[in-house]
Amino acid sequence: MNFKLVFASGIISALIGAMIGYGVGQIALTRNSSQIRSIHSTYYQNLYGRNFVWIGAGAFFAIGMGQECLRQLKQQQEQNHER
Repeated sequence: MNFKLVFASGIISALIGAMIGYGVGQIALTRNSSQIRSIHSTYYQNLYGRNFVWIGAGAFFAIGMGQECLRQLKQQQEQNHER
């Protein structure tokens, strides 16, 4: 198994997940902005938006690595059956 390729796939997927998380965070901030502003300070308002970025990046990193591992294992299994 090529772990460099697995890790690279995870990084690319994490970047995509971070972008999606950023978008979700911005949507959440605009929808709940009056509730968040009245309860939390500016630091916590920014932290609230960043949480979606980290959650998206982490989830997509795991998904990307898992998908690449499965692809490589399937490829190895096919090579073993051909022999």
